[in-house]
Amino acid sequence: MSKKQLTPEIARWALFLEDFNYEIIHRPGKQMGHVDCLSRYPVMTITYDEITTKLANCQRNDEYINSLKTLLENKQINDFVVKNDVLYKIENDNDVLVVPQQMQTEIDKNIHSKGHLGINKTESMVKQSFYFPNVRKCVENVINNCIECILVNKKRGKGEGLLNPIPKENIPLSTYHIDFLGPLPSTNKNYNHILSIIDAFTKFVWLYFSVKSTSSRDALDKLRQQEITFGNPHRIITDKGTAFTSKEFREYCENENIQHLSTTTGIPRGNGQIERIHSSLIPILSKLSTDDASKWYKFVPAVQRTLNSTISRSTRMTPFQLLIGVNMRTKQDLEILQLLEEEIVETFTENREKFGEEAKRNIPKMQEENCRNFNKKRKKAYQYEIGYIVAIQRTQFGTGLKLRPKFFGPYEVIKVKPKDRYDVRKIGLHEGPNTTSTAADHMKMWGETV
Repeated sequence: MSKKQLTPEIARWALFLEDFNYEIIHRPGKQMGHVDCLSRYPVMTITYDEITTKLANCQRNDEYINSLKTLLENKQINDFVVKNDVLYKIENDNDVLVVPQQMQTEIDKNIHSKGHLGINKTESMVKQSFYFPNVRKCVENVINNCIECILVNKKRGKGEGLLNPIPKENIPLSTYHIDFLGPLPSTNKNYNHILSIIDAFTKFVWLYFSVKSTSSRDALDKLRQQEITFGNPHRIITDKGTAFTSKEFREYCENENIQHLSTTTGIPRGNGQIERIHSSLIPILSKLSTDDASKWYKFVPAVQRTLNSTISRSTRMTPFQLLIGVNMRTKQDLEILQLLEEEIVETFTENREKFGEEAKRNIPKMQEENCRNFNKKRKKAYQYEIGYIVAIQRTQFGTGLKLRPKFFGPYEVIKVKPKDRYDVRKIGLHEGPNTTSTAADHMKMWGETV
């Protein structure tokens, strides 16, 4: 009754017994073998009627156990005891069953399945009632091959895979990063998305807000508008959204001689420049449109102008300056620019070449710094091979999916790609895409032997 934390089962028995006069007498564990299971703490209680019978039969055919019995008979060991032809080991005044090799995995599976606990806790529960050599090794093997744990548990420790920056061309308008932002609160004209385009070299941003959906038609309409003024890039980098994997988008890129690169599913850092802009754009628009969220579109042009006239951390100059060769004329710095206009015009060509060379030097330095900071918390990725059976991480969680398995599987690796990326194919009937791409840090082996 003085116990601070009491399980409901024990609490009910304690209250029930208060109606009776009784005396509690302690008996040592050696004298309590016949009620050993009943004396256990309820959370750890495991009944052994069928297991004990099976153990007795298996012990007779186990060479290790028979050798222990022989040593015990010759009084060469004294920490074991035989009861009803079953061998027990004496541990802290308690008798625990000695498990034959044939049943070790079964015992571990039985105990682990009670709550799918981790290695340390499962090992502790096994040792409370059973004994056999190399308990931890067997427990690790069982947990590493537990299907429920493979599909549900997150990967622990350092993330796999190092940062692989995309090589940049040292000329503007060569590589575009493209993605949709939204859905946003619908406007009077049903605009609810922004199509963002970023030039990889200069960091110049175009924000097209008159977008009603994330269809390939909307994406292509804005790209054609872009083409009128700036021409076509050499390559476009997008995610695997339906707008960018459609037949129409593929045909557009082929007709315009544009290389289209898709990032790996669930790896947003593959299109990191666009993701970073979006992470800044969302809170800015939210704060500017607090009075009426549906008026967010009014502030998009001003935000675009601000982004393009602000010094970039990687190039150390403004995107506008690097793309055009002069500073952007804005209300804030109009007077200063007017004083410097004559000098800027005279040195326009020279400055443009100088800006390009300076940006070319700064970008690799910034990429190296980003790699160094990113890789501090990462480790080299495990190298999977074609034919390996794996589980892949669920990358989208909608309403009501928080308790669903974190991984899909099993999948077979069908293609090994550069930079720790893989193509996989579904095996059997289960939840998940039939074929998809993934990365090493979103994969785990479908069971392994420790």
